[in-house]
Amino acid sequence: MIKLFAVEWIKIRRLKIWILMLIGPLLGILFGISNYFGNYEVFMGPGDNGWIEAWTQLQIFYGPLILPILTGIYSALICRSEHIGGGWKQLLALPIKRSQVYLSKLTLVFVLLAFTQLLMVVLYIPAGLITGIPGELPWLDLLKFAMLGCIASLPLATIQMIVSTHWRSFGVPLAINIGFAIPAFILSYTKYGQYYPWALPNLAMSPADEAPIQSYPVFYGIVISVFIIALFIGLRVFTKKDMHS
Repeated sequence: MIKLFAVEWIKIRRLKIWILMLIGPLLGILFGISNYFGNYEVFMGPGDNGWIEAWTQLQIFYGPLILPILTGIYSALICRSEHIGGGWKQLLALPIKRSQVYLSKLTLVFVLLAFTQLLMVVLYIPAGLITGIPGELPWLDLLKFAMLGCIASLPLATIQMIVSTHWRSFGVPLAINIGFAIPAFILSYTKYGQYYPWALPNLAMSPADEAPIQSYPVFYGIVISVFIIALFIGLRVFTKKDMHS
């Protein structure tokens, strides 16, 4: 597994994926801070922390759209080299278990998501300092929101890996992901959002008074359940599938 992961890491480095890891968070930060200062009087009340209020604006755009789309792109890119020139047949002809191949790719998606979320906080703090967001910097809260968003993205990443290993075309997984991500804008703020995988990252990244989560144990129980079910299905389909590409 460790050697497979190292090989996957080398392959993904050639794709300059760090550009996507920068663009996604930067777009979220630009939207969030711009919307915060554009509606400052609406968001800021007595006792409110500007950093948290600006984060909520970042998160409502980044959480239901950018992060799920990045998750799909990461999954598709990690599988892209195997879809080209008979890569799957060559890889699976080696004396390695299919389950190890699948899990190494999925683990890399998780790592990329963790780096992306950490980068979000690293970029958000100087952007907030430069633009003059008021209040004490709640950096521990920001890290918590980012990492909870990463955890809540795991079920979605596992679903995306099923799609990415199945379709050769890069555009098909991306189109499917965008199509399912758009409804998350609405569902995230209803009681049904916690049952919709594309809405889970947004809910997890929200401060407690902003997210319509009735019970956090139930919410994370759903996250874990969806992850386990998608992982079981993905492993079973991949290990049984006849790879022609």
